[in-house]
Amino acid sequence: MMGVSYSSAQFSMSLDYYLGTAEKSDWAMLKHAFRSKVASLARQLTILRDHGVRWAAFNLLSDWLPASKTVLDFMHNVFLGLICHFYMEVLFRSYMFSGAGGNNSQKKRFEQVINSIEWPSHITRLPKNLGENQSLKKADEWRVLIAITPVILWWTWRDANDQLPPGEPPVPPNAANPPQHQRTYQAIYAASLKLATGVRVLASRTISMNQAKLGQEFLTQYNQAIKRLGVHTTINHHLSTHYLKFIKLFGPVYGWWLFAFERFNGMLEKVKHNGHDGGRMELTLMRNWVMTHLVYDYLVSLPENAHDMEKKYIEKVVRQEGRENRGGLMTELAIYRAEAAIGNNISLPRRLGKTFDVSTLLPGGLSYTLLLRYLQGLWPDLNLVSDNSSEPGTPFYRSTSCRLLAYVRKDGIRYGSLQNKKTLADSKVFLLENSRRVPVEIIALLMVRLGDKQPHVCALVHRMRRDNNIPPLPWDLYASTLGIYTTYANQFDQPEVIPISRIDSALAKIPIHSNVIGQDLWALTGNEPDDLLDDDDEAN
Repeated sequence: MMGVSYSSAQFSMSLDYYLGTAEKSDWAMLKHAFRSKVASLARQLTILRDHGVRWAAFNLLSDWLPASKTVLDFMHNVFLGLICHFYMEVLFRSYMFSGAGGNNSQKKRFEQVINSIEWPSHITRLPKNLGENQSLKKADEWRVLIAITPVILWWTWRDANDQLPPGEPPVPPNAANPPQHQRTYQAIYAASLKLATGVRVLASRTISMNQAKLGQEFLTQYNQAIKRLGVHTTINHHLSTHYLKFIKLFGPVYGWWLFAFERFNGMLEKVKHNGHDGGRMELTLMRNWVMTHLVYDYLVSLPENAHDMEKKYIEKVVRQEGRENRGGLMTELAIYRAEAAIGNNISLPRRLGKTFDVSTLLPGGLSYTLLLRYLQGLWPDLNLVSDNSSEPGTPFYRSTSCRLLAYVRKDGIRYGSLQNKKTLADSKVFLLENSRRVPVEIIALLMVRLGDKQPHVCALVHRMRRDNNIPPLPWDLYASTLGIYTTYANQFDQPEVIPISRIDSALAKIPIHSNVIGQDLWALTGNEPDDLLDDDDEAN
């Protein structure tokens, strides 16, 4: 179906109007805000419609400027705005997932690929029936969905040659509101790549101004692409063109988006109160908020010589609150008290496993050989030798020097290994190597103690295998920015030992199959794009 037809001049004019970045005057907005304060309800709505402002108490502050000192929340604008609009309007309500074909229909393939993803334990899960129930309520769900969009759309729409077909999906004959915009697979997929890449860059935890410009450009290109297709857009698309200014003023959006505020709102929603007005409900909420933080601060600083009864009571409070309020401050405190920090943002379980024979981890005692070689490089002054060797030096005893760890926590994220079924989902990670990420699987997490050396935590890993025989995929041009890696499924290189400090981020594994080479593959995605790891951009 053809979309709206534009001449190049008409399109340029409409796009400039819609995506223009000219800011409103602070003084004009203040003028209309004060007029709105004393206006009738109908007039207030008219002022809001025409000038985008209503009365707020902030306007009484002497230094308040509503245009230049108001920041746009990334969570609501992008995750609940742009991404939600893309899926609901451009995909779902435009019949981009055909139900024809039964279990092999596009709708079923879309649902099946999402259900097959292996997520790290700390990542928000998507609904199992997303093909049928197409509404997501949480911003974090949209955030997770856009990260995997390039892979799942290709998997859903691809043909027998792993290519995106050139046409449009059929519109059901009984469709109440058939879409009026262009719906070609290739054009919409190209737009989705721009959106996913822009969001990926702008939502990064660290960002330079050059990177912010890149992310803003991708987001603007997405807006332009869907306008060319004739898609109906909203105010969120225009607002999304202003992030460059906000990042320059306030830093990465990660530091000022409203996820934390929404989490606190969720905590306050669980507070029991009588619902009385007149300030009583607010007082109850405030008392609970202050009490929670005072107890939290008290528990964190509880001295070692505190009375046993005091410690037991505190532990009881922590356990009870942790069970009732999952994800709250007390849950975080329970985790904190159950772990021991060892520096470099790394913490371990306080209860460590017994020493064991490290040579049993891999066939032929290879794990012992690899660990010995690694420790010889780490502690050359010890002159370590095998416990079977007659050479002079410090013997590295395979049965008494190592403890197996159930997990480690780095920068607040838990990582597991193949040796513990409870942490199996956290055993696939990215390593950082020469400013690039390398996907690996953790075979075992080990703590080594030798002589008077500080205990050392390391990991036995093997890299996921990939080579140039993996055929090109439609996201390859943006792969380094999107942080998507493609490897052979269940194929690994030789094992190696690495320090825990090299673990960079958890990853999600999407199982796919290549018809071109007839092999199963894994599409892997993590937190930060590679292109943001090595940037010498100066502040400007």
